[in-house]
Amino acid sequence: MNSLDFLKVLGLGTTGLIIPNTTWSQKPIKIYDNYIKGLTHYQFEKIRKQLSVGTELLLKRETTNKYDSFAIEVYFNEHKVGYLAAYENIAIANMLEQGVNFKAFVSKISSKEDKIFDGLVVEVHTNIVVENPNIIETDLLEKRADDVHDQYRKGFVL
Repeated sequence: MNSLDFLKVLGLGTTGLIIPNTTWSQKPIKIYDNYIKGLTHYQFEKIRKQLSVGTELLLKRETTNKYDSFAIEVYFNEHKVGYLAAYENIAIANMLEQGVNFKAFVSKISSKEDKIFDGLVVEVHTNIVVENPNIIETDLLEKRADDVHDQYRKGFVL
């Protein structure tokens, strides 16, 4: 029996995970939170006013991209907005190809008047299976990765 057949027997498929043990559950986790690249080349200015923090976006795998083998396009409805950064998209691209479901949302957007930040940030979530819903305790659940305090980003913290 190959691994795909084994997973089907266990009830793991594209429709989700079926686990009879009630101590297991699915928990959404944030796996990505960064700027969308290529905004000036696509339809960002056309749809900027329709976007706000929390607006759902769609991720699409673009396997025919000649510049990036792992390209992931970002859409708002039928409007292409840009791409996930090429240096950060490999894991998400591989998971998209395997049928993993993602939810993507705007987590930060600049206004036309914003002189410091001009862009759009996307936050990507997926579900993981955990034995105990409280197993993951991190301030990343409520904060952007850039805002987390640790010794690498903000200096040594006691």
